[in-house]
Amino acid sequence: MFLYLLMLCAVVGVLALATIVLRRLKNRQVRQDELWFGYEQHMDALRAVSPEAELARVSQVYQGAKSGTKAVIAWERTGVEQDSWFEGMNPSPGDLLLLRGSPGWGPDSASPNVLYVAPGQVLSSMTVEAQAAAARHRHRLAATGVTP
Repeated sequence: MFLYLLMLCAVVGVLALATIVLRRLKNRQVRQDELWFGYEQHMDALRAVSPEAELARVSQVYQGAKSGTKAVIAWERTGVEQDSWFEGMNPSPGDLLLLRGSPGWGPDSASPNVLYVAPGQVLSSMTVEAQAAAARHRHRLAATGVTP
């Protein structure tokens, strides 16, 4: 009988501890999602005060080097894709970037419309994971009827 009670207490203790740990992990994720949602709003505000900057998503990275990365970006407003050169940067596919750049001739692709982006011209960026976290928080707000 004593052994049975001891095992029962152990099982209840493990379940209680697991519940606490899982609740803390969920609360931590909720807080992190909220932070990324705030960062996304910061990007929107920064875009509003930087009329020469635009949001673009990295569609494809097709060549990386120590000196930079060649990639295809898609402009968020229009969906138009454009070849680009990121000097000294290594963006990943799916990254959302608030950037400026200068159009120019692309000798490798023989394109007259390559966007050249210098190191200081990416004003802000969000990885795919950060965008997903912001979307989760936006979904939570919508489910509770709160508008951002």
